[in-house]
Amino acid sequence: MAAGFISFPFLTRIFSVSEYGVLGLITTTFFIATAISKFGFPNSIVQFYAKFKASNKIDVFSSSIFISSLIISSIVTLIFLFGAHFFKKFLLGGHDISILYLVGALILITCTSDIVGSFFRAEQRTKLFNFIGVIRRYGSVFLGIFFTIYFIKGLNGFFFGQAISGAIILFLLLKLFYKKIKIEIKYFSLDLSMESLRFGFPLMLAEFGHLSLNYIDRYLIQLQLGLVPVGIYTAGYNLSTYVTDIIMYPIAYAVTPLYVEILVKKGEKETKEFLSKALRYFLLVMIPLSLGFISLSKNLIVMLATSKYLESNIIIPYAVIGQSVYTCSLILNNGLFIKKKTYIVRNIMLIACLIKVGFNLLLLPFYGILGAGFATLVTYIIYTVMVTYYSFKEFSFQIDYKHILIYIGSGLVMFLAVRNIQLGTGLADMISKCGIGILVYSAFILLLDKEIRNRFVDLLKNFRKTVF
Repeated sequence: MAAGFISFPFLTRIFSVSEYGVLGLITTTFFIATAISKFGFPNSIVQFYAKFKASNKIDVFSSSIFISSLIISSIVTLIFLFGAHFFKKFLLGGHDISILYLVGALILITCTSDIVGSFFRAEQRTKLFNFIGVIRRYGSVFLGIFFTIYFIKGLNGFFFGQAISGAIILFLLLKLFYKKIKIEIKYFSLDLSMESLRFGFPLMLAEFGHLSLNYIDRYLIQLQLGLVPVGIYTAGYNLSTYVTDIIMYPIAYAVTPLYVEILVKKGEKETKEFLSKALRYFLLVMIPLSLGFISLSKNLIVMLATSKYLESNIIIPYAVIGQSVYTCSLILNNGLFIKKKTYIVRNIMLIACLIKVGFNLLLLPFYGILGAGFATLVTYIIYTVMVTYYSFKEFSFQIDYKHILIYIGSGLVMFLAVRNIQLGTGLADMISKCGIGILVYSAFILLLDKEIRNRFVDLLKNFRKTVF
């Protein structure tokens, strides 16, 4: 996440607005194609690895998964390259089609790397898995920027650098992989591959739905408005996403294993209490972060992306609030996972995608990218309401409306207190807004939330004992 945020000011400066729009379209296509090419195999690896290792059939399992994945990802890559000729004008504008050939190579490289990485994850080699993930992310971004600046100008250089980085990482991964696991055709099992496909395919559809829900509006903006509006919209949306992801991904990765452990060891009552508190404390942080970011967005756009992207500021409130509401669903939808009815999440996701397409087609001709921002907000609200309704039919927990309203009210007071601060320079405005915003929000929370106040007092007492 940090790599994306750090690279943002570089990419918005080295590329024109229309090139940044092309980058947004290609990146979206790459994400979706990669999700399809993996076909849910990474989830199958994590799910079944221990079972086949215990039965001493790990070579059969690994060979079947790896070979099947390589065949499917190759087919998807070839379909992508074939389709590239038909959609090159839509995706690239006037840029050279060689960019899409590089993206095709990246799809195959990334899919294979994710499959190998999933074996490390299944083996619970989490330090290696996380280290590889960080190196892959930073390596691809910064080698792409390096090649663009010093060797090949434009998007060709960026994707060439990413392909080189991906190939190097894949080579190292395969060396580590083959030290422990054998991959041979004689071990291939069609039945095992089909079993893995049956498990992973619904999860692939869910990932496809998630990506479509997040990014499909870029295609619609290009279709109706052109590349420059895509670039403007992508800049505002990306900046919003970087901020909300700081909270969203820790919630997604941390809450699930915690509630599963509580459910197994302590039962449903304690699990419901945990989820209720998780939602409350999540909103305690997310509400001021979102409102504070909206108040700083104009300064951040100019500072990080330059004034040529200033128009993207109009969609940030819609994107940030929409993403924040969507993130709540990661806690609210757990009833469907507990009761193993994840197909409902997938179905709601696909319905939400269709709603988003409809809103965009209706609003884009009249309101431009502002219409796309509004469509994003409304769609995320609809998705979260629907998934909460069906989840709570299976496994409901108490929502602490009293404290949530306190956090919303305190956040709005903070927002009104800082929104009009102008000290002459963007950096001074940002520092003063952050400082005053933290003080105002903290003061209201300590005044109105007794539990937080008591915890804060206990923290001060412990600090005094430790220091003095």
